[in-house]
Amino acid sequence: MKRTKTRYSKPGLRIARDYEMCLSAMCHHVSNDDYYGKPFLLEPFQRENIWKPLFACGRMEKGVFRRKHRRAVFGLPSGYGKTEMAAGIVLTVATMEPIYNGQYGVVASSLDQVANIQEKIKTMIRLDPDLSSQWDIGSKIIENRETGARIMVFPNKADALESWHCNVLVFDELHTYKDDSVWNAGTKGQKVIPNALTIGITTAGPAREGFLWNLLERADDDPGLYLYWLGLDDGADLSDKKAWKELLVASWVSWESICDQRNSQSKRAFERYTANRFPSDKSDYSCFTARQLSDCCRKGNDFDFDRPFTLGIDGATSGDSFAMVGYQEEVGRDGQTIRRTVEWVFDEPDEETGRYPLNDIMELIADINQRHYPDVIGIDPNRMIVMSSQLKDVYGIDTVAFAQNNATMCQATSLVTHAVKSRELRLRGCPKLKAHLANCVEDDKGSFGIRFGKDDKRSKIDAAIALAIAELAYEKLVAGTEALVPVF
Repeated sequence: MKRTKTRYSKPGLRIARDYEMCLSAMCHHVSNDDYYGKPFLLEPFQRENIWKPLFACGRMEKGVFRRKHRRAVFGLPSGYGKTEMAAGIVLTVATMEPIYNGQYGVVASSLDQVANIQEKIKTMIRLDPDLSSQWDIGSKIIENRETGARIMVFPNKADALESWHCNVLVFDELHTYKDDSVWNAGTKGQKVIPNALTIGITTAGPAREGFLWNLLERADDDPGLYLYWLGLDDGADLSDKKAWKELLVASWVSWESICDQRNSQSKRAFERYTANRFPSDKSDYSCFTARQLSDCCRKGNDFDFDRPFTLGIDGATSGDSFAMVGYQEEVGRDGQTIRRTVEWVFDEPDEETGRYPLNDIMELIADINQRHYPDVIGIDPNRMIVMSSQLKDVYGIDTVAFAQNNATMCQATSLVTHAVKSRELRLRGCPKLKAHLANCVEDDKGSFGIRFGKDDKRSKIDAAIALAIAELAYEKLVAGTEALVPVF
């Protein structure tokens, strides 16, 4: 755990107390659990580490209390009520600090989260008669009937915050921010607002890099920033259950729930979302061990082009690599599935142009199609739309679209993962495919599952992605039809 040192003033403690009374009297829990509709009573860890540092630090100036911390970052594990807290803070400040034409905003991490946060704020208002009498609920804007103050939810885009000067601005899920542009756009608009408040609420990011990590690194040098990070320190061993006691600060988080999360999540997901810790080394989360991949190379890999197979294609016109992988299945005499592969991988672009010879690659695909008739040629049309259209127009080759979104690629990744870990995948004669699989690390996509990510920006995993596309194509479009006699 990390927490900025604080010093409270007597006026600040009175204000924090009054604000908490407003919160507990008017705001209610709106989560889909047993707490729904109950008064929003702060837990001790919320009061001591979030509420009082936010509202009790400062001093009186000409009869007005000036907060010391104009910016705050709260890092909480998944399931610790981040979104409800954001909604409660905004409603409390807007109620206790009435400002004519005031602007209060929450920046959501995605369009789905925009709708989620909007609905939580609206539900809090509907559940309390006093709030309902003060606020008109519109489809996009919640407006105070007396002051004209507005509560808005913004998408995670810098342009959306231009020209807005928010008295309170809450940034949800800072770990999703690619850079500092959205944060800067919001804080820039607050420079002219006295006592403005910026709050970031988040869980740990996927790596020790990027906007959130840099913001945390600079926290000690920013006197106006308060930081509270609830999570396991780097020295804590994730496998040591004694270390998990640090996380038992919320009444709804039990020892059994943490154990259940450890058993149901990957190690990387548990570290990020439950232990709330940035992974120290991506290679710690490699999808496959060297031994697993070596075992897949020991048995024969006699790819039979006369049997049904699929072809997966992935790559870029420059950089990375360009890969095509063939995939087929056969049930062996012992009843175990044999999963054979064949590779065509281009990883050295032209020295002068830095690009791959796409015309030569398309001719190779046409040759494979003409001589061996793959059942399915799977390709991501978004990344290779030109190649997909040219294969159709020039060579008459139909491809099947496998867009690389989370839903598709997490499913494809799970198939390859099972094939490798069960030692059913055959990799002999495919050294580049083996190397690309070795570069793959777990990229946790929450409810979608795990998909392949890179262990380093310079690493190549295109052959692994091509295999994933090919295996998913086989699973969806070929499996079970191998013995059918074609009708001409």
